Amino acid sequence: MFVEEITRIKESEAKAEEIQKNAKFESKQSLRDAKVKAENMIDDAETKAKEIYDNLIKEGQTEADRQYSRFLEDTHKECEILIAKAKDNEDKAVELIAERIVRNSVDK
Repeated sequence: MFVEEITRIKESEAKAEEIQKNAKFESKQSLRDAKVKAENMIDDAETKAKEIYDNLIKEGQTEADRQYSRFLEDTHKECEILIAKAKDNEDKAVELIAERIVRNSVDK
């Protein structure tokens, strides 16, 4: 009977050691899995951040192009108005110069 009790104790100790080994292995495996999962999450987050950044840059460039085009159109319209005014003034200036030339010719 004493031998049987010692045998059971040894078996229990061996089983406890096996359980500890398994627990250590499983905890190490869980840590490795968690690390891989975290790295994947980081990679995914970086990829998404890059996509968001690229989209924002594209949107910004599109908006800048649109504003620049509008600015060029507005500037072109202003130039056309100034050219039209200059042409009106050109005709008046030609008339004024012609009058002075005629006056100077007549006065001499």
